[in-house]
Amino acid sequence: MNVNDAMARLNNNKKLYIMLLKKFDGKTMLDELLAKVASGDVTAAEAAAHTLKGVAANLSLADLRAETEAIDNLLKKGDINVDTADLEIIMEETVKAVKIWLEENA
Repeated sequence: MNVNDAMARLNNNKKLYIMLLKKFDGKTMLDELLAKVASGDVTAAEAAAHTLKGVAANLSLADLRAETEAIDNLLKKGDINVDTADLEIIMEETVKAVKIWLEENA
């Protein structure tokens, strides 16, 4: 999490950032992406990856954004055989970091 970047993006509105982080349901978004990849639907998988990438970027969740962007780029090229193992680990770490940050700041 890059809280300084998020604060700059949100005009230092910490209440808004807290609200957005509380609404962040990365696990559900990841599950949707994984289901689309498993189904072989590259268009739907790319849309799910693109959405997750955007949410991660808007919340300044840098590692999650970077990994999702890499997967998004492969899917845009039509490669449905993407390796999501690192994304799953990063999501788990991100969800933990968000939870800890919210416990300390909300």
